[in-house]
Formats: sequence, C-alpha cells, structure tokens
Amino acid sequence: MSSPLVADALVVVALVGFYAGLARDLGATADIVDPRLGLGLSLGGYVAGGVGVLLAVATVAVEASTAGAGLLGAAATAVGLGLLFAVVLALCVRFGVAVYAVLLRAGFVLSRG
Repeated sequence: MSSPLVADALVVVALVGFYAGLARDLGATADIVDPRLGLGLSLGGYVAGGVGVLLAVATVAVEASTAGAGLLGAAATAVGLGLLFAVVLALCVRFGVAVYAVLLRAGFVLSRG
C-alpha cells in the first residue's frame, strides 16, 4: 500500500487540492476586477478538483488490482486508499482557502488597474 505510485499521486492530489481551494476564493475576488478572470479561476478550481479525484480513483484501481490478497484484500486496499485520498484532497482544499484568507488579512488587494 506504500508504493511510489501512491506517494506520487498523493503529492499531485495535494497540490491540485491546494490550487482548487485557492482558485475557488480567488475567483470570487477576481470577479470584481474582471468577470472573465473570476469565471476562469472559479472553473479552474472545479477542474482541478476533478483531475485530483480522477487521479485518485485511477491510483486506487491500480493498487487494488495488484493487491494480490484476493477480493477482501483488494476491497480493503480500495477503501483505505480512497479514504486517504479523500482526506488529503479535502485538507488541501481547506488549506488553500486558509492561505487566501491570510493573504487578504495581510493586505492582498486586486485593483482595477
């Protein structure tokens, strides 16, 4: 369960989740400056989340198929890795939102030019 594929996928899912959280809130703020920019960032967050989920599902499928301990082992691997990826994605999305909130408190401002 601790293969290089899982480790690499966890890093990518964490980075994509962080971007999704940051883009979600930044999109709402950028909408004031330019509606197209706000829409692009908002949609970018959803696309990033979808990519992270697809990568996690593919990794769980590969690891479960190579578990080798029969049906019960494959199911346990799939459930365990599924929960792991869900927690990592959710935590990193929340972390991206928190970083943006800290940036706003520190004085980050988007101006109209």
